[in-house]
Order: sequence, then C-alpha cells, then structure tokens
Amino acid sequence: MRTLGLLLQIAGWSFFAWSAVVGLSFSAIYLKGFIGTRGNEAGAELLVMLGLTAGALLVGWLVARLGRALRPPPA
Repeated sequence: MRTLGLLLQIAGWSFFAWSAVVGLSFSAIYLKGFIGTRGNEAGAELLVMLGLTAGALLVGWLVARLGRALRPPPA
C-alpha cells in the first residue's frame, strides 16, 4: 500500500500542476479576448475554462490526498 500511495501522490500532484499550467494558460487567452472586445466575446468560454480548470485541480488534489491516506506513517 505504501508504494501505491506514493504513486498516487506523484500522479495527483503532477496532474494538479499540469492542469494549473494548461488551464490557466487557456483562461488567460480567453481573458485577453474578453478584455480586447470590451466584454462582447469569449465571456462564456472564459467561465467554462475556469470551471474546468478548477474541477481538474480538485481532482488532482483529491488523488494526492488519497495517496497520502494510503501511506501509513513511518514507525
């Protein structure tokens, strides 16, 4: 269980970091379009992308927490 917990922690934090970089990058692109058109375009896409990014960050964090729960404390 200790090895599985470690692998889940690595996978969870890796997914968390990847989601943050990619999701926030795309959100910044949509934000630039939203600001550039004075709010006429890309507003819905921006909200969807921020929501998906938040969801992916939550999944990564939960997987890392599961991995931490599976690793017993050292004796």
